[in-house]
Amino acid sequence: MEKNSKEIDDLSKNAFKAGLWYTISSIAVKAISIVTTPIYTRMMSASDYGIASTFISWYSLLLVFSSLNLTYSAPRAKQDFPGKFEDYLGSIQLMAAVLNILAAILMIIFIKPVALGLGIEPLLVYILIVYLFFSTAVTLAQCRYRYTYKIKENVAITIYITVSTALMSLIFLYFFKNKYLGKILGTALPTVLLGIFLWTITYKKRQLSINLEYWKYGLLLSVPLIIHTVSLNILSQSDRIFISKYCGNDATGFYSLAYQYAILINIVMNAISEAWAPWFYDKFALGEYSEIKKNIKTLIILGCFLGVCCIAFAPEAIAILGGKTYKSAIWVVPPVTIGIVCQYIYNHYVNIEIQLKKTKIISMGSLFAALTNIFLNILFIPKFGFIAAAYTTSFSYLILMLIHYFAVIYILKTKIYSNSFMFVSLFICGIIGIVFMLLYNTYILRYSILFMVLVIYFAMNREFIGKLIKNKRLF
Repeated sequence: MEKNSKEIDDLSKNAFKAGLWYTISSIAVKAISIVTTPIYTRMMSASDYGIASTFISWYSLLLVFSSLNLTYSAPRAKQDFPGKFEDYLGSIQLMAAVLNILAAILMIIFIKPVALGLGIEPLLVYILIVYLFFSTAVTLAQCRYRYTYKIKENVAITIYITVSTALMSLIFLYFFKNKYLGKILGTALPTVLLGIFLWTITYKKRQLSINLEYWKYGLLLSVPLIIHTVSLNILSQSDRIFISKYCGNDATGFYSLAYQYAILINIVMNAISEAWAPWFYDKFALGEYSEIKKNIKTLIILGCFLGVCCIAFAPEAIAILGGKTYKSAIWVVPPVTIGIVCQYIYNHYVNIEIQLKKTKIISMGSLFAALTNIFLNILFIPKFGFIAAAYTTSFSYLILMLIHYFAVIYILKTKIYSNSFMFVSLFICGIIGIVFMLLYNTYILRYSILFMVLVIYFAMNREFIGKLIKNKRLF
């Protein structure tokens, strides 16, 4: 049954409120991460930091298979199984667990070749297996709270994991002689403990059931997008693997630190998308394309503005996060940031593809971009070092953005956005970013230009900023 205007307004308000608090919690979480990173880098060698980063890269990639991308099925499942959403999530959690156990058995049997293939020692593989198993429960719990607008629970999970990870990492780093092992255990243990707690709750509520209808439904919607998610993880994480291979763990540590800083804006952008997506899907279904076209411009400008600021502050941010040892990492920030802005823009095209249920296009585009990135990494990292990885990643995201643009415009024949506006905004963002990069050693001129950029942005977006400050709906 179609939603009426009042229902859409109510959902939009809830979505905005959830998105706003998600944004606030994400920024708070990242602030904790920024504060603790300089401590980590001073307690660990660049090599130890690089090994820990490689472990996290493999975790991020393998989590896609561990969770089977089942969170993608949640929004439609909530509509297609009214009143049974909790039962659905409990059932697919059990399905994921069964498959995880089977995969774990195989990994343990072939532990040595698995460890060799991942480039980590066998002990870290065992930790990875346990970490992945319980992470799936946490991921599905956050999905449950997000789509039922249980803001407090979702924010609580995010803050718990971040704070406890920081505390445990610091404690283990202090007491462990093997620093990278201490950091890895400090990262994994909080999620494992929370996962045990969530499994207990789900069991007590008797939501763990074998329901073949739910399992088939979840797999049909989610599995086609595994290629998409894996490809994006390869695109964002494979750089460190190739850097470790060709340049060593020290270079991986430099790159990881710069990437962690640049990814800050991605967290904020994802939070904005959390608020935007429900509203977009409802407006698209009603055919109110003019509303979408009008509001999207403000979001694109915001994304480009965040990117410019991230690039402008790179020298100071890297100095604070890593000290003089990591100074060369500043040159990683500009290209990585531009790549993130490209990702932010193409996600708006992906929304259209998902709405029209053309997920194969999404997966094909992501796979092509990931393969492009791998090829460019193999070609350029051995010749030009770890900084080359930042440019290959940025170029791959640009290619992916163009793929989604052409798919929506020429294959799906859908024209909603002002495409020229989006591309011009990205171009201006790139030019300003290059200017700031050239002025990294000139503080006064760089900050003078940044001040002018701030004045222009706030002058052009007074209404939007006013709504944000007053906690009003942005769209």
